[in-house]
Amino acid sequence: MESMKDASQRGFTLIELLIVISIIGILSVVAVPRFSNAIVLANTAKVQSDLRALNTAIAMYQAENGKYPTNLSSDLKGYIVDIDNLKPPSGKCLLRGQSDAKDFSGAAYGLTADGTEAKCGEYTIKDFGKQDKN
Repeated sequence: MESMKDASQRGFTLIELLIVISIIGILSVVAVPRFSNAIVLANTAKVQSDLRALNTAIAMYQAENGKYPTNLSSDLKGYIVDIDNLKPPSGKCLLRGQSDAKDFSGAAYGLTADGTEAKCGEYTIKDFGKQDKN
């Protein structure tokens, strides 16, 4: 009758488990803020890309019709594929001149009052981007 387990069946000690859990905790403390910042940068890039595409469509519409569009979804339907489903990402985006990212959940793309430029909420493409470093 064998009372002791073989050395090959030995498990992890409590100290070993605590060390591994501590290392994972430290790595997550470092990684989570970087991941969060990456999401904000990705959202900002998507809004900039969408506004750039919409501004190009506005310029093409103006060149072909001699006037600026009055409604994004109806006037630019032939210029942007699936324009009815084009919307900003939910989450935060960077705005130039502001220290904190702004939440754009629920915002929509639209036109400036004169119809010459696309906007997201109340901001145009020149308002989005990383903080300028001086």
